[in-house]
Amino acid sequence: MSKSILSKVAAFACSVASIAALSLSASAEKLEVNKDNFNLVDDKVNIVAAKVELTLKELAAANYQVDVDVDINNNASFGFGPSGIALVYPADAGLKVVEQDGEKAITGPVGDKINAYITDNSTDKGDGKTPNIACGSTAMKNVTIDGTHFTTKFELPKTVKEGDVIPMKLYIDEFLNKDNKEVPYNALEGYIKIVAEPGTTTTAPVTTTTTQATTSTTKATTTTVITTKAPVTTASNPATTTVITTTTASDNNGSASTTTSTTKASSTTSTTAKGGTTKATTKGGNGVKTGDAGTGVAVAALLLAAGTAVAAAKKKED
Repeated sequence: MSKSILSKVAAFACSVASIAALSLSASAEKLEVNKDNFNLVDDKVNIVAAKVELTLKELAAANYQVDVDVDINNNASFGFGPSGIALVYPADAGLKVVEQDGEKAITGPVGDKINAYITDNSTDKGDGKTPNIACGSTAMKNVTIDGTHFTTKFELPKTVKEGDVIPMKLYIDEFLNKDNKEVPYNALEGYIKIVAEPGTTTTAPVTTTTTQATTSTTKATTTTVITTKAPVTTASNPATTTVITTTTASDNNGSASTTTSTTKASSTTSTTAKGGTTKATTKGGNGVKTGDAGTGVAVAALLLAAGTAVAAAKKKED
């Protein structure tokens, strides 16, 4: 096999390895260093421990290994050189630091500018800031760029579970410029967090209380009052007819006898009372009711007849 073919095969193998490495690193999400994810300030240099979030599947695909960066932000107006920055993690988290190129961590673009070096303090105990991986520099020059200062690779225990959060703290031993003057800084802590798979929803139990509504039904009673005003009908009293019969008779002695008979026709008054009740009164022909118009006529006729009879008798006597 020629050297050209071998070189092509080697190049292809390197490409595959690079793609695999990218896919593993892309599986974990490192939150961008911005004000949405961190409390960045504008009047100091921000020293930021990464916030890394990944699922259990992504963690398993990466062989339970996670990279945690320490980044420098807002450094252009300040610059620093001599420094000592340590990434501190909990001793009881079961983390194991994975060597890279024979070191416990690797420097990034910022660290490389000031010839930074790595110190392994992963087994230190009792000083309040261990275990940690530190990155130091003694260079008497400033670096003024932003970016990654150094990166530590951790291997997590297989017992981690969804929801676990492992804090990543910072300890700043010194942070000076080339003139050995202190540079103001803002140290921001990070974490490694195991998150739920995409599309997975954690549903809290919902307690539903059902209250039975009491319905009161009132049956409305509608009373319809129909008032009928019956016409008042008054039947006019029929004209009272008084029949006066006068009979004059003479006996053998020449005496005249007059008999007058009066017959009053009965009258009926029919009155339809208000409300539809009809009251009928039948007045009989016996007796004379004072005040009736017919009565006056009857009396006048009677007197006239009597007068006539008396006059006739007197004439006959003459």
